Amino acid sequence: MRRSAAVFLALSLVMAMLAGCSGEKAATPTARVTRADIAASISVSGNLEAPNNRSVAFDMPGTVEAVLVEKGDMVSRGDVLARLDAKDLQRNVEFARIQLDQARAQYNIADQQLRATIYPNYYGSYVVDVPGVWTALDNATDRVEQVRALIAKGDITEANAVLSRLLDDIDSAKESSQARSWDMPVQIKAMEYQREAAALAVTAAELSLQASKDMLDDATITAPTSGIVTSVNIKEGDVLTGATFAAPAFRVVDPTNLEMTGLIDEMDVADIALGQDVIITLDALPGVEVEGVVKFISDAALIQAGVVLYPTTVSLKAPDSRVKDGMSATADIIVEKRPNVLVLPTTAVFNDAGVSIVYLIGSDGKPVRRETATGLRSGRLVEIASGLQEGDVVALQAPK
Repeated sequence: MRRSAAVFLALSLVMAMLAGCSGEKAATPTARVTRADIAASISVSGNLEAPNNRSVAFDMPGTVEAVLVEKGDMVSRGDVLARLDAKDLQRNVEFARIQLDQARAQYNIADQQLRATIYPNYYGSYVVDVPGVWTALDNATDRVEQVRALIAKGDITEANAVLSRLLDDIDSAKESSQARSWDMPVQIKAMEYQREAAALAVTAAELSLQASKDMLDDATITAPTSGIVTSVNIKEGDVLTGATFAAPAFRVVDPTNLEMTGLIDEMDVADIALGQDVIITLDALPGVEVEGVVKFISDAALIQAGVVLYPTTVSLKAPDSRVKDGMSATADIIVEKRPNVLVLPTTAVFNDAGVSIVYLIGSDGKPVRRETATGLRSGRLVEIASGLQEGDVVALQAPK
């Protein structure tokens, strides 16, 4: 990719035709040293594209009942675009809801029957020695009081002995609190199985209802993104078959979100960073400049004709309505800026054995060789770092 520079402020380079004009000699073209803001950039070309450019279709066959938008309409994400005739699907949802209510009722009946049979005759599927727990806890409480009294008297040996019995009482309470298996009668187990079967029927009915709702939702197309409807390919009364229902019915484009992807040469990619400012110009809109920012730099190289390139994406900032998806564009990625510096046209600076020189017009109107140091360059401008002052006039042609 070529390296250039973008000039951000209008420059007023006063071109004067000076000459040691005598007789028939032609005047020597000159340029004056001025100040301007310049910025070095890397240029990349490509086409604009709208990432939120979506085509949508129905998820099932059917007859189109309503088309609610036209080409050119603005829509928001989630807006309904069209509907199929869904009377049968709605009935399926109602039927599935009734089946779920029936399954829940059957579960409640099975649960109540089981509870009425078990209680108060059984403690569920396990039993607990409740009296043993309370007895052990009461003994432990008494032991604690004995230990406190013995410690108060200073009888540590006996206190340790009572404390040991206290720990035994706590272990006894723990053992009494643990459930032990209880062999339920066969009829109780059968009732438990009936309740489990009723619970599974409830789950199956819930899944059936959700599937019916999903099918009803599939009979409606909604906008996948906010934007403009650019294509409408169906109309009311169309019958969509199994072979045609998946064809795009609408196309929605978000024109406020535009990007441009181009290829950066490996020699330049090291100077590119995320978030760098970009100026985008458009072939179809001469003179229009749109600001942007570097959004993506690929880590994977693309090799074309032996040249190593890296895809880079630029996101446009607030493009106006004239900027369209698909337009050819050039992005100048700003890699360095220099404000208020001395500049000359690049044609005014000559290379003499690796040394930059200019021909300064003296007070006598004759060009004098002057060495200078240059900085950033653009297609037409170069920064003058030293050797000249603002207002100096230099020749644009080397003297013969």
